[in-house]
Amino acid sequence: MHSSSILHRLRGLLVLSLLAACNAPLEENAEGLPTGASALAPANFLYRQGKQLYLNGAPYQMVGLNAFPLTGCGAAPNDAQLDAFFAGLRANGLTRAWAFKPQGLANLEKVVAAAEKYNQKLILTLADGRSYCGEWDGYNGSDGSGKQSSWYSSGYKTNYVPWVKQVVTRFANSPSIGMWELINEPGDTDNTTLKAFFNDVSTTIKQIDPNHLISSGSWAPWAYGGQSGFQSIHDVPNVDVGSLHEYDYDYNNGNTIVSPHFAPAIAAMNALNKPLIVGETGINGADSGCRTNRTQRRDAMRQKFQQYLAGGAAGVFVWTWQAANVTGCELNFGPNDPMLPMIHDYPLASVPPPTTGDTVQLNDSVVGSGQEQFEFTGTWEAGTGTGKFQSDDHFSSTTGSSYVVRFTGTQAKLYGSVASHHGIASVSVDNGTAVDVDFYSATRQEQALLWTSPTLSSGSHTLKVTVSGRKNSSSSGYVITADRVDVTRATQGSDTTAPTVSITQPTGGTVAVGSVTVQSSASDNVGVAKVELWVDGVKLAEDTSSPYSFTWSATAGQHSLVAKAVDAAGNVGTSATVTVTASSQQTVVVQLNDSVVGTGQEQFEFTGTWEAGTGTGKFQSDDHYSNTTGSSYVVRFTGTQAKLYGSVASHHGIASVSVDNGTAVDVDFYSSTRQEQALLWTSPTLSSGSHTLKVTVSGRKNSSSSGYVITADRVDLTVVR
Repeated sequence: MHSSSILHRLRGLLVLSLLAACNAPLEENAEGLPTGASALAPANFLYRQGKQLYLNGAPYQMVGLNAFPLTGCGAAPNDAQLDAFFAGLRANGLTRAWAFKPQGLANLEKVVAAAEKYNQKLILTLADGRSYCGEWDGYNGSDGSGKQSSWYSSGYKTNYVPWVKQVVTRFANSPSIGMWELINEPGDTDNTTLKAFFNDVSTTIKQIDPNHLISSGSWAPWAYGGQSGFQSIHDVPNVDVGSLHEYDYDYNNGNTIVSPHFAPAIAAMNALNKPLIVGETGINGADSGCRTNRTQRRDAMRQKFQQYLAGGAAGVFVWTWQAANVTGCELNFGPNDPMLPMIHDYPLASVPPPTTGDTVQLNDSVVGSGQEQFEFTGTWEAGTGTGKFQSDDHFSSTTGSSYVVRFTGTQAKLYGSVASHHGIASVSVDNGTAVDVDFYSATRQEQALLWTSPTLSSGSHTLKVTVSGRKNSSSSGYVITADRVDVTRATQGSDTTAPTVSITQPTGGTVAVGSVTVQSSASDNVGVAKVELWVDGVKLAEDTSSPYSFTWSATAGQHSLVAKAVDAAGNVGTSATVTVTASSQQTVVVQLNDSVVGTGQEQFEFTGTWEAGTGTGKFQSDDHYSNTTGSSYVVRFTGTQAKLYGSVASHHGIASVSVDNGTAVDVDFYSSTRQEQALLWTSPTLSSGSHTLKVTVSGRKNSSSSGYVITADRVDLTVVR
């Protein structure tokens, strides 16, 4: 689906001519695993057994969302918005996003890093069958059309395959990749060609990355000749997951909860013993002016979740999140939409955190800048020999040469050879204070345990080992070796101690209505993952880093505040309740004179040509006036209403008046007899907050007037104090 609405999808019903094909059933092992898939996936990696997804040994179903702007298709989120997006998702969430070549690897790096930070997962779609977001490789030549059939037969090998190899290689070790998706909404070719494309690319991916799942990204059975065609294109050993896209709730305004295409799709995937995800489903919604408002959309989508998951779908993903709030009648929704808390709190079976707690032995020959790899800097030579870990190591005597190992866990142990010509290394963790580690021994020994780090907080760390250029007095040289590092991964499942948490501000009593800062402190035996603020039994916000601080928009009355701290193992600690009373807002009327000039609150800011006038009857005996078309003034205020006063006369014209850049209205300053301080216009009652009144000389007049003059004399403001 794309922002150009479902019209292109409906057009596809008319233009796609796809043939069905039928192949032999997929061969599976005794565990129901297709060839190339493994139940022995690394901790926190998604895997499947037959048609069921699993995570950390437990069955996994997920409700999530599409968020194609994350990687730069359209208005990409800034760093703060990206961080807030992943921080606000449910635990172990799964989000579908674009990973198209035009958006580039740098954008993708940023998104994956943010997902890793919050233990989130991504379905990364590697190309677009519909040719949007600059994805013109194989483009058919007209807006909204898909790729050419020649692209699926051979053209994909030119640009697409090298991009796939680059991306998959880069993120093969990331647990935040939930699954790779071959292409969004493939079509515009026959099933035999499409199936061969699926087979070739999925095999290429599995050769690089055997641990991650692969989804087809397919449309729906109607696009492939029905159930048999849909089954055939997924009957490929290395395609793990089928996909269904549907927008049938809005199709002919039918309010359809379960798409008629779901039954043939799930039947086809059941026959192959593979999972099906509803990769896209959406409903138009808006606060007003739309058949469905945002609350109705949320409730209908909840029904879709219930029925699709009950029907066997492994996941359902709503179209689509945007970084900015959305007001129009469309499928998109922003951070303030009630869809998001519903998705976050939708009841699903809990998935345990990784319970590995195991020690992984890292070999120096695994070189790179990623997790659990050795990154060498300076001069190092490779060595071999019996007794070394996996029969190889590296060594250096060049002062300043170093290596780093990045890992996620709670401890690191350093092993290497000791000998009579070895020197002293400088060793540090996370750029902390370095310690000396002596590699000297009178007799040679391989794989000696040289140093053990203290127990670290569960999270990402960096071990650094540097050739110091120093030695003890008994040594004849300065050599340092790099052979093996043992890393203890976090044993989250065995942590049963809940964090402690308290609210430090406010501590009770009375607070002002409006923005109130709430601060909290928390601690844990391993580490605090996040602190949540709950107001009157409803979760308001969460903060993932200390100091834990929240902004609460307090309404008048008594309220109960509670903080909840959550650690990486899912243990929850709850603070004592703090009861506060928010005082009622008071509104006052301020009469603002035109002589109070400036760009701040409750001041007149004049633009264009205005002259100052004086006279009896004017507010505070002065005013401003202009007959220059386009000249204007604005008044900024925090409140709920504005009233416009000025002089009316036989030579006065029409002003254009608006609030908050909304639709302007005409206000006529004409009268056959002059009058000062006439009430000319009253705004509607506004929401309590910041507003801007703008008055512009329109250069128009009614037929009885002899001129175009507009005056600025007084504005009465109902403001919040």
